[in-house]
Amino acid sequence: MSDIKVVALCGSPRKGGNTDLMTDVFLEGAKAEGAEVEKFVLDEMNIRPIGPVGDDFEMRADVRADDDARMVLERMAAADIVVYASPVYWQGVSAQMKCLIDRQSAYYMADWLREGMANCGMFVITAYGAPTEDQSHWVIDPVKHWAKGFKAKYLGEVAVNAAGWGDVAELEGVLDECREKGAAAVRTMRGDGG
Repeated sequence: MSDIKVVALCGSPRKGGNTDLMTDVFLEGAKAEGAEVEKFVLDEMNIRPIGPVGDDFEMRADVRADDDARMVLERMAAADIVVYASPVYWQGVSAQMKCLIDRQSAYYMADWLREGMANCGMFVITAYGAPTEDQSHWVIDPVKHWAKGFKAKYLGEVAVNAAGWGDVAELEGVLDECREKGAAAVRTMRGDGG
């Protein structure tokens, strides 16, 4: 049995697209280090947008708890590493990822979520298609903020300018970097170096 669990949240709606491919290869690297890996393709799940939750963090209730969101959040809380994999869509994470993160706010003060996410590692995988400048910060910066809020460890990112379906497979070194960083993230969380 593995001592490190990795949960990857893939927010891309494109099977075989850049974010999906990079996520799979990152997980290969983690698995090669002995980690137990699980990938959630959010586009294939029933995760509805957040409903009214109230203003008091202590009293929030998820009025849409009958879908897949809580199960995914529970898996995240039980993981040692959570991978946030999302393309940059209109200066942010994909709608699929945003739905899950918004739903997380209904449980933000729940002990099981806060304790589970504390000290876990968070990693970002993102692809963007801007022809002029690096747009990865639209995905990276929010995850860094979430890591700080949960007292988690930000482990790094792989960010690539690639817009065409599966282009990362043709870009030199990108998939190797994903594999290496998947393995390194496991070593870091295990405490035997990165």
